[in-house]
Amino acid sequence: MRKVQILIGFILLLTLSGFVVYKDSDEKKSNSISITFEKKEKKEEEEKKIFHGKLNKLLNDFSYQYFLFRQATEENGRYVYRDKDMTVVFTVDPQFQNCIKKEFKRLKVKYGAYVAIDASNGKVLAAVSSLDYPDLTFKRTFPAASTFKIVTAAAALETGIADLDTSFVCGGHDDSCSPSVWLNSRYKVKRNLRDSFAHSSNPFFGNLGRLIGKEKLIEFAQKFGFNRPDYGFPWGILREPLDGYDLALMAAGLGETRISPFHEALMALTVANNGVMLKPSLVEKIYDSEGNLLFSFKREELSRVISPSTAEKIRSMMILTVKYGTVSDRKFFRMLKRKYPQLIIGGKSGTLSELTYPEGRCEWFTGFMEYDGKRVAFSSLAVNGSKYYISGYELGAVASMDFVKLNGEYVKK
Repeated sequence: MRKVQILIGFILLLTLSGFVVYKDSDEKKSNSISITFEKKEKKEEEEKKIFHGKLNKLLNDFSYQYFLFRQATEENGRYVYRDKDMTVVFTVDPQFQNCIKKEFKRLKVKYGAYVAIDASNGKVLAAVSSLDYPDLTFKRTFPAASTFKIVTAAAALETGIADLDTSFVCGGHDDSCSPSVWLNSRYKVKRNLRDSFAHSSNPFFGNLGRLIGKEKLIEFAQKFGFNRPDYGFPWGILREPLDGYDLALMAAGLGETRISPFHEALMALTVANNGVMLKPSLVEKIYDSEGNLLFSFKREELSRVISPSTAEKIRSMMILTVKYGTVSDRKFFRMLKRKYPQLIIGGKSGTLSELTYPEGRCEWFTGFMEYDGKRVAFSSLAVNGSKYYISGYELGAVASMDFVKLNGEYVKK
């Protein structure tokens, strides 16, 4: 009997021991599942945080937009960037972009850039750099040269210091680069603002700058975006003039004022858009990894820079630059006007030596074109040595011809 009792007790002990072991194992398993779930949840939260940070950076940092655009591939008539988190569709028109690339190759543009922005909404339509130096559209250390006369003219018109017919008797020829010549030369010419803008007269704008004054000229330069720190955009760099001599040089576009092709195009947009600067963007749409739409482009205004009447006066002077001013007798502008008389085009030329890489003669044409209800602001640039095939001015004319060909009624479907 005692043996039976011992056996039963032993069985009970084994059963109880097994229950304890099973319970302990079950608790450990439960704890393990709980820890794994917490780790997974924490990881997902970190991934969401990283994703939202990436999305926020993309929408608020133009340099990041440009960085991803450089990695995009062409898909179904759009430039698209994909990674594990998102799909980004860009605003750039592949047809227009590829046309400009072909022109750069055909015209043997060693160092050059072209940027086009839709003047009605701020979408970037083209951003092309020469193959020898592929980041020139973003380089912001090019001399602004005479394109800065847009700022000087805006300051004079907006403050009432001058109007289109305001005239001065100035010393020296239009391309004279010395304030002492402008003041002391025996060669005197009476010039007005309208014609001085079209012919890019340095003496007139140098004297105009002295009348405007340092504070007002800097104020308007800042309104046009110089020295802005925001949005990761390649804003121009302005150094304050040291004295009256330096101020005259700055106003004429001969000072140490630096700028990028993107900023040049944005200045032209501001004039073409009745004085309102729009936020430029390369991003059309953003989707998450599951195909859900996260963002769709919306037009955003940055600020009113000048009044509509001042913008219209500058626009009219930019048209005169093409009609009878500095670029009127250039081969491709003559061709453009002859072949496409319905195209409205205006701009401001600018030439000054580039002393940083790439060295050479920096030639700008910053302007706008209006065709078939579309308004496009653009900047074209070439840095040329003693031997070259095409000027930076004429790149703008060639690109404008391509734009008309792509958007003309005879090629519409």
